[in-house]
Formats: sequence, structure tokens, C-alpha cells
Amino acid sequence: MKGAGSTFRGRTVAHNPSVDLVRGPAGGGPASSIITVAFIGRRDDLARRAILAPSWGPDGRIFFPRPVRAESGGGLKTELVSVRPDGSDLKRHLILPYADEIVPSPGGSHAAFQEGDNVYLVPLPFIGTGDEPVEINRCRSKLPVRVVSRDGGLYPRWRGNDSIEYGSAKNHYTYDLQTEHTQTTEIRLTVPRRIPEGSVAITGARIVTLGAAGVLENSSLIVQGSRIACVGDCDTQSANRTIDARGKTIIPGLIDMHAHHYREHRGYRPRRDYEAGIYLAYGVTTNLDNSMWSENIFPTGEMIEAGEMIGPRTFSSGDPVYPGDGPNRNDLTSYQETEDNLQRLASWGAVSIKQYQQPRRAQRQWVSEAARKIGLMVTAEGGDLTYNLGMIMDGQTVWEYPMSYLPLYGDVAKFFGKAETAYSPTFVVGGPGPWNIEYFFGEDDLWKDTKQQRWLPWRMLTHLRRRELRPQSDYSNPLLAQGLADIIAEGGMGSIGSHGEHHALAAHWEVWMAAAALGNQGALEVASLHGARFLGAEEDLGSLEVGKLADFLILSSNPLENIRNTLSIDHVVKGGIVYAGDSLDEIWPDSRPFGPYYWVDEDALRSDSIRIP
Repeated sequence: MKGAGSTFRGRTVAHNPSVDLVRGPAGGGPASSIITVAFIGRRDDLARRAILAPSWGPDGRIFFPRPVRAESGGGLKTELVSVRPDGSDLKRHLILPYADEIVPSPGGSHAAFQEGDNVYLVPLPFIGTGDEPVEINRCRSKLPVRVVSRDGGLYPRWRGNDSIEYGSAKNHYTYDLQTEHTQTTEIRLTVPRRIPEGSVAITGARIVTLGAAGVLENSSLIVQGSRIACVGDCDTQSANRTIDARGKTIIPGLIDMHAHHYREHRGYRPRRDYEAGIYLAYGVTTNLDNSMWSENIFPTGEMIEAGEMIGPRTFSSGDPVYPGDGPNRNDLTSYQETEDNLQRLASWGAVSIKQYQQPRRAQRQWVSEAARKIGLMVTAEGGDLTYNLGMIMDGQTVWEYPMSYLPLYGDVAKFFGKAETAYSPTFVVGGPGPWNIEYFFGEDDLWKDTKQQRWLPWRMLTHLRRRELRPQSDYSNPLLAQGLADIIAEGGMGSIGSHGEHHALAAHWEVWMAAAALGNQGALEVASLHGARFLGAEEDLGSLEVGKLADFLILSSNPLENIRNTLSIDHVVKGGIVYAGDSLDEIWPDSRPFGPYYWVDEDALRSDSIRIP
């Protein structure tokens, strides 16, 4: 498969408007194009279907799946087609509503397909004929559909006509069609986290600890390895490196608990990815991407932990558990099916489950109970007041998006506070009236900002050139902030959630909007301390205390005086590694630039070549 060159124009593999299937001689020599396949629809619809995975099939034909427009509803379906080796005689065989991959068996008797991150098997009819394709719905189908996996399956491939291999998370599976037995092989791989050796001291700063020590003036902070060794009156003489921070303010790193990144096709993760880098450059040291394809997000988080990528600590719920009464979208028809779905996500490394507006209360209860059994948090796409009350009653831990009831009455705030739930209003994309993010888009010429220009591709700044202005009173964020403050006053928690709406900068807008009702100190607590509680990581993150991970920002101005000073970032420290705030050039423990948006392998460089994955 050969792309149309989008990667040379600052786009990604999933943004190719078309791809060519190319045939090349095994012994080397020029390749020839077989057929061009156009991609249709929105890019986020196509991202999971952007790999055609062509394969040889019966009669010497080449088979591949391609996206097609549904006859009604405007969405996309996946069609299995085949051509002769010269690209002629295209035939259509199967149509599936949500399949990401379809692969025929060598003999043509069956096709294996992946849908909803599980593998299924269906007879493959009409090979060699010109009949219309058969549409397959795995719940209601003209052909029998066999379930091959229930707790995860990706990338199905054939071993002969009677065996399918596939993988999910750390497991490789082989399924025998005759015995219907699955053999599981667990892949064990460990790599070291990048933990700095030695110590670094930051001296003379104002330290907003967000812990029991409160705000410390003219104080020091010592980092040993990746963790905080001292805060306050510290002996800094033995530190390997000292940074003078007189006149500056240190705050914990921001924890963004409703982020959406990494939407491009699975497996294609550039080592220097602007979507990861920009968040760290703007002081977001931890995020929860709570609705993202497992193949993208969990490898990204692991590469960051290992030091192979530069970005925030990245956690995820993996794929959402979508509404359950429809025929195909992860429908939860039983508690056992619910637990299978959650076990699949947990096997990838999910720390939380995104329960996405399951329509029946029983289904929502299944999710909460299965999560409790497995040991996962549960977050959700919030709804109306009754829906949110029901979710929390049934054991859910948090929810996202603002309740549009303004103001919140005392009985509602008291209920959520006494339940010790966490409320992430996601100010930027909600509330009655216009989205609050539009206020900040209209406030300034953001597209001229040099830091924005440094980190965002030009195509992501063009929409900022036209500013829509409204009276400030049209925006609901002060009232939403008051509702959050009322819940916190009753014992609940909050968090910021920038929604990936405008990368990284929106996280600061969330903090600023929260300050309208919580004050500057309270807004910082929501941005860090509460976010750590939301994540279930308060023992390691959220405040500047001895033993916690060294994730913090060195600001040139005091956010307690003006909350917008959260943007005055001189340095970002994550896990004890010190970066320059604008460029993410590393200052400690090594001195090296962030570099261009590709990875330069030092060993390869010594051999006069550069590896660009």
C-alpha cells in the first residue's frame, strides 16, 4: 500500500485522500500500481480504516477492504473487494457496518473480520461471481457469524485455511476453526523507565505546594531522581545542578482529565509528535485521554514512560463503552459481556472506563459493578440532572461535561458533595449558550502567538484568523464555575478538561474559568490536586510534597496574583527532567534539543543515515 504523499505535506497517513495498491517483484526492481483506492468521509471516520492490508486470496486475486458510503445515515461501512493482479475485474463480496479489517482465507471459504476490537468469522460467498455483495451484521445476518474473541482481538491473519492468528494488548492468539480452540501466548516485554541520575535543586522560589505546607516564600525544592526529596528549607549544597528561581513561582504540573489526542491510525506514532509535545510545553504534565483507540493511546503512554517520546504522563480509558441498545456498537446485552469489554480494556492498561451514555440503568450498573470488581475508575459522558444523579447513585466515580441547570440548587450540590464524586465541567465545550471556548478565540489574535506557531501546524491556526465577538455576558462559564465550587464546598472534587479542543492552551482557559468562583488558589487545586484524585493517583501526583513525583512548573509570574500567569512558563519539570518552557529543549540531566518532528537515532547518525519511522 502506498500513500498519496500526505506525510510530506505535514499531514498523517490517515489524511491521504487515496492510496495505491502496489505490486513489486520480490527480488527487487520497479513496482507497478495495481489500483487506486479513494478514501471518503471525515478523517476521524477513516483513521481506523486507513490501512487496507491487501492479501492474496483464491483464484490468484488480491483482496482488500475499502470504506464505502452507507446508503442511509451518511456514515461509512467497510466493503471487501477483490481484483485481478493487474487491477482489473473488481468484484464486491461483503459489506460490514463497522469492520476495520476483513481478510479472506487462502481457499476462499471464510473471511475473518475485526469489529469493535474483536474478531469474527463468516462464510465468504460468491467467489468468482459478479453477484451483489452480501451485507453482514454480526447480530442479524443472512450468513452465520461465529464469535472468535470476546475480550479483545486485532489484526486477524490466516495460517492456512483452518487457523486464524490475531493479537490484543500483550497476548497473541491462534484460533483453530475445526476444534474452535484458542491458544494464547502472553508476550512479556519490559523496558526501563527513564529516571534521571543525580539531583537538581531549585532555589529562592515561591512554592505553591497545594499540600499541608501551603505557600512557601523564598524556599527551595530538591529533586532526587524522579521524585521530590525536599521542599522548603533545604540543604542544596550537594545537588548536582542548581537553578536560581528568585522572584519566580513553582506550582504543580497541570492534570488534564478530559483530553482527546492521538486520533490518527493505530501504529503510526511519530517519536516527536506535536500533539504530545505541545501539552508538556504548556505545563500539562499528566493527562487522561478518556475516549481513544487502544492501539494508539497505550503504546504512546508506554513510549513516553520509557523516554522514547516527550510528552505528559498519558493515561486512558481506551475505547469508550458506547450506547448499548443498537445492534453493533459494543452493545451490552448482559453483565458477562460488560465484564468481557472491561477486561479487554484493562488488559491494555486502562485505569478508567468511559461509560458513554448507556441508555438503560441496568447497563450502567453492570459497568460500575464490573469496574469495581476489576479495580477501575468509571467516568462518563454526563447528561441531564436525573441521568447524572442515577449514575452516581449506582457507584460511578466521576462525570464530564457541564450540567446546564444554572444555578445549581443546594440539594444537588450537597448530594454530589456527600457522594465525594468528581465533576469535570469541561468548561470550554459546554454550558447553555455559546461554547465558552469561543470567548477566548475572540479575545486575541492567537494565530500570531509565537509559541502557538512553534507547536501547532499552520492548518490548526487558520480558523483563529476570524474572531467572533459576543458580549461577555453571553457566556456561562462563571455560573458553571459556581456550580463546581458549590459541589466542592460540600465535599466533592473537580478537574480541568480541555477536551483536546485547542491543544494545551485550552487547559489554561479551564483553570482561568474555574477561578471565577473558586479563586486563584482554588482553581490551581482543581487543576492539579483534584485531578490526581480523579485519576486515583493522589499518592504520587497533585501537590509538591516529599516522595511525590517531581512534576511542576517554574513560572516567571505569580498566578496567585493573576491566574493568567499560569502561562508564564520558564521551565517544565516532569519526573525530574527539566525542560525549557518554550522549546522543550532538555536542560537536566542532559543538555539536548527537542529536535525536529522525527527521531534521529544516534547510532544511525554515526553510520551516516537517519531513521524516520
